[in-house]
Amino acid sequence: MKRDSVEIRVWLQRQGIRLVTIQKELGFKDNKTVWATIEGRENNRRVLTWFLEMGCPERFLAIPEDMRKAA
Repeated sequence: MKRDSVEIRVWLQRQGIRLVTIQKELGFKDNKTVWATIEGRENNRRVLTWFLEMGCPERFLAIPEDMRKAA
């Protein structure tokens, strides 16, 4: 399953959330990690967990198998 970056961005826009907001909440120096996770280039667990906790539909996120088992 592939991460649906378009749907994630639509969800963020509907929530009024910007990448910089996620970056600051998670304490990253820039928003590259957040962007790369949304695009499916990275699987940053903190970013993915943040999305799940904020209510982003799991079907958009393509959660890695090892994260599903831990949940």
